[in-house]
Amino acid sequence: MKSTLFCSAAIVLVLFNDMNEGADERFVKTNETRIKEYILGNPDYSTTSRPALSDDDTVDVLMSLNIYAMLDLNERDQVLTTASWMKLIWRDHRLQWNSSDFGGVEFVNVYINEIWTPKIFISNALDQDSLSVVSPERGTIIVQSDGVAALGTPLVMETQCQIYIRYFPFDMQACPFFFFTENFIEDRLRLSTTNSSEESEIGSNEWFLVRLTNTRYSVLSEDFSPSIQTSNISLGLFCLFIQRNPSHYIRTLWIPATVLCLMTFVTFLAPPDSGERISLGVSMVLGLTVFQLLIADILPTSGVDPPILSSYLTINFILACLALPASLMNVNIAFGDSRVFVLRYKLTRKLFLECLPRICGVPSYTQRIADLRNNFEQMVENACHVEEDSMHDKGATKVNVMGADTGSVEEVTSRTEKTKIELRTVALVMDRLAIIVFLVAFLVFLTISVLAFVQNPGVPDDVREFCGENQ
Repeated sequence: MKSTLFCSAAIVLVLFNDMNEGADERFVKTNETRIKEYILGNPDYSTTSRPALSDDDTVDVLMSLNIYAMLDLNERDQVLTTASWMKLIWRDHRLQWNSSDFGGVEFVNVYINEIWTPKIFISNALDQDSLSVVSPERGTIIVQSDGVAALGTPLVMETQCQIYIRYFPFDMQACPFFFFTENFIEDRLRLSTTNSSEESEIGSNEWFLVRLTNTRYSVLSEDFSPSIQTSNISLGLFCLFIQRNPSHYIRTLWIPATVLCLMTFVTFLAPPDSGERISLGVSMVLGLTVFQLLIADILPTSGVDPPILSSYLTINFILACLALPASLMNVNIAFGDSRVFVLRYKLTRKLFLECLPRICGVPSYTQRIADLRNNFEQMVENACHVEEDSMHDKGATKVNVMGADTGSVEEVTSRTEKTKIELRTVALVMDRLAIIVFLVAFLVFLTISVLAFVQNPGVPDDVREFCGENQ
């Protein structure tokens, strides 16, 4: 009996020891856990105190930005939405350890709210979520054994970006990102910027990434606090330079608007008695109006420096509108009941009835009268042949019906018919002159617009200098 009890007690003791050994194995302390207890377990460590050895020490924070997507650029509201990766590096001497004492472990991962982190904000952010860069919900910190801490955090930012629309759609934009510290003067905390080790990209079909520049400024802040009247604030600046792809707007705006304007001038080639002449011109004007509305919806309002393309379309619209009354005037001339003023004077009469028609490639008044006489003589000759054939069939004596004088042009043409011929000749000349005048005006304004685009500097020089491109 005693031996049985002894054996049972021995078995229970063995099982209890196995359970203790299992518990110890599950809760064994790794070197990483020991390091965290060593650097974070010190009661003197404070997450609200900056890592400085003395009051005069300056904490340097190095920041880099890598943009990997441009989600949207609202040009009318001038708002840029980007997705990026921000990296911050600083040194905290309170987080140092000897790696040889902890199994050679050189770094550990800690959460943002476990150690001191710089509070950095974006001054040109437009929403609350984009205002703060460092957030406990985004990213972790890698701490090295020498006390260097590296924080990587994703950012989706909505920032204000001033759009320069003068050279749309051949424009280049520079969108800044302003980073500053929270209530820290530059003597206490200094921001520095550097290029990211990874190349940025924007992943947009409309825009191309040109470059991403960085620089830093010391901004003088007046009335920083009641006791400090002026103080320098450290500011980190990143500028995103993007170039628009103009091919879409050339295909959908520039070429169609140019063709519509030229089609308005082509209406002068239609005969004055054509019923579709005026309706075609009105249709072209309506088409140009639609393009004006499209431009107004795309571009932000700017009365200081309007886009060249908008001015070009406006000029096309004005020329098309002026072509309509010119076409109506020529129709009125062709079907007028009285002579126009150019026929009241001998010099202008000869100019519009004889000289200009030859230059413009239309029949002159003399040619029209000659053609009318030839047609009349041909008609009489055909009638005589018909009459001769009829008399020959009846056996009658052949009579020379052509012996009579067919009459001069004044006799075969009435005064009303000659006036109509004169007016139609003047109308055709005016049509050709209108085409020449409007085409010359169009080519002049087109050349001016092209030369203006050639002078495109991309981004203004003051913006380039501010973004630190030449530094």
